[in-house]
Amino acid sequence: MVAKGRQGNLPAEVSSLVGRHREVVEVRRLLSAARLVTLTGVGGVGKTRLAVRVAEQVRRAFVDGVWFVELAALQDSALLARTVADALGICDHSARLPLAALAESLSGKQLLLVLDNCEHVLEGCAELVAASLAAAPGVRVLATSRHALRCEGEHIFPVSPLPLPDLRYGLVDGELERNEAMSLFVQRARAVAPTLRVDAGSRAAIARICHRLDGLPLAIEMAAVRVRVLTPEQILRRLDDRFQLFGGG
Repeated sequence: MVAKGRQGNLPAEVSSLVGRHREVVEVRRLLSAARLVTLTGVGGVGKTRLAVRVAEQVRRAFVDGVWFVELAALQDSALLARTVADALGICDHSARLPLAALAESLSGKQLLLVLDNCEHVLEGCAELVAASLAAAPGVRVLATSRHALRCEGEHIFPVSPLPLPDLRYGLVDGELERNEAMSLFVQRARAVAPTLRVDAGSRAAIARICHRLDGLPLAIEMAAVRVRVLTPEQILRRLDDRFQLFGGG
């Protein structure tokens, strides 16, 4: 059975989620109507952060908790059911197959299972999700993956990069505050350099950095922390060699 006395193991957010208000609302709506929602998108687009935020907001709807299972390091599908069981605190010493034991343990539970980075064990995840949902009507699954699980009843939500500022006519007043990609850069930059001042020149450089990094949150965050030693203008110039910018240090 799922460990008693615990209401889940959702990781705490160590930094604020910038933007994504529309996405959070839409994923919550999907999750209220569907038992399996998969967030898809390229690496670094923010699927995990979005899933954690949604799970945090809906956790009160699940009396048996919200459970987060990180699968990025898992390469063997044969270990998948045991990995999920361990995350949920399920102890089974019988001779049953791990998947059968997991499905039986989930029966009668009302919980949300967050499976993160499913693409490494896609077929195994599809099998596990199908068995779990069939055995436990009160269980819902929120998955993140670069590819869909292709399970019956799956609702897919593509996660797009952050909106980019329009550079065609120059930046307008308030663009820094309104644009999510630029806001993310400045927030993460000021976390490591609180005295950072953004003037017209650096604002234009930040906008171009966000464009060069295709609005990918992870890449923007990695670039932003470089303001400890570089100005936004210097970061932009060094993006000609991304390995030079992101490698080492």
